[in-house]
Amino acid sequence: MNRVLLLNLPSSEQITRKYMSSYTSPESLMPPLELISCGAVCKEWHGAEVRLADTIAEKLSVQSTIDLIASYKPDVIISIIGFECYQEDVDMVALLKRNCPESLFVLFGYFPTQFPSETLENSKADYIILGEPELVLNELLKVVFDNAPVQSVLGLVYMHEKEVKIQGEACRIRDPNELPMPLYDLLLQGKYYEPLFAKPYGMIQTMRGCPYQCNYCVKSYGTKLSQLSTERIIQEMKQWIDLFGVKSIRFIDDTFTINKRRVIELCNEIINNKIDVQWACLSRTDNLDSELLEWMKKAGCKRIYFGLESGSQRMLDIYKKNVVVEEALNALLLCRKSGIETAAFFMTGHPDETEKDFEETLSFAKAANLNYASYNPLKPYPGTGIFEQVRGDVDFSIYPYKNQWRNEMVDKNYDRRKQVFYKGFYLRFGFIKSNTSLLLSNLDQIFFMFIKLLRYLWWDKQFIIGGRKAALDKK
Repeated sequence: MNRVLLLNLPSSEQITRKYMSSYTSPESLMPPLELISCGAVCKEWHGAEVRLADTIAEKLSVQSTIDLIASYKPDVIISIIGFECYQEDVDMVALLKRNCPESLFVLFGYFPTQFPSETLENSKADYIILGEPELVLNELLKVVFDNAPVQSVLGLVYMHEKEVKIQGEACRIRDPNELPMPLYDLLLQGKYYEPLFAKPYGMIQTMRGCPYQCNYCVKSYGTKLSQLSTERIIQEMKQWIDLFGVKSIRFIDDTFTINKRRVIELCNEIINNKIDVQWACLSRTDNLDSELLEWMKKAGCKRIYFGLESGSQRMLDIYKKNVVVEEALNALLLCRKSGIETAAFFMTGHPDETEKDFEETLSFAKAANLNYASYNPLKPYPGTGIFEQVRGDVDFSIYPYKNQWRNEMVDKNYDRRKQVFYKGFYLRFGFIKSNTSLLLSNLDQIFFMFIKLLRYLWWDKQFIIGGRKAALDKK
């Protein structure tokens, strides 16, 4: 029987890796969904023996990882490559390949798709998959396990006669319901968590893609939507409950509430199936109304995350958010009125942003009565619209990896505004008063998060991350 190892690469930081982002996550750790989805293809469609080595969750060292590979002797090793940890990940694969030359290394991820030649050459991997990995992986395994040539596999990059061969374009999967269910049973019991969320904790991706045109955002595989059916989502929720007894689930879609009818249908099925878990999702403020929020609350929605980015209408227009500040504020207040927690991501760093824009953002965060808010640096990534707009202001190199503003004042302004934002938002009577019950019900976690917040504001240096979210502090 062929053996496959799903390898969440070791790192010096606690990292969550996803196709659309990767970030240091000292306060949370999400399961590697895309890896276990690939694992399902290997097991269900090819009868392979599959093992997951989540070195981040298990806190495995590099040497322990090498020993694990040497002991398991996999025919194929599959890994996802991150963003700001890109060079570390690529160098790690090269190191592992030197120590385990008999295994075929298959990589995927946003940067490998954007820069396949550089990734292949520097990682010494055997194959790069472009775009969504599952169907390309399926075709690759057909030929690899039969020792056949790979020239027929589209969406694949490999070395042939000392030249990089790029076959086809990035793959998109039209119907994810055709894919086998991710191998949730390979995940580690009790290792995954999110701040102020009930444990055990699970995560499901119910759709891929996002049709909105925000110019800073790396989407999960593109603008076209592909969605799981309501029946499949319920099946996956029950799988999480049966395997781990989860009490909370995060729907990790780019914009979970994009289809009101679909969300209401799902909420109705959650209620009918008596699925008693609290859950969270990511939404836009212009996707919500009182009817939808009422259904979501009844079905167990505890928290909604919003990529608000700014409280300045001028900056929202620059980011092509297509959101009106006043309407966004009303939607957030409606969430609180519905009894659903609100959490928002804001960012700074655009060369055109002014002090007035920042002040409007802080004022907005306070007025919205948010339960949580994070303030993050703008990181323009190749393939996004904003990268092309500010290309002359950014010093970018894929390998050695570098992605930083040429003007040092951008980072200095971020450090200063970050402190003003967190102090102004969290260390105020209005926040404590409006969140008293929340704080009292989570005293143990709140205490340690508060201490880390103080460390972050006064002692620690920032650690900039990939994707579009920043951690509160360095591990």
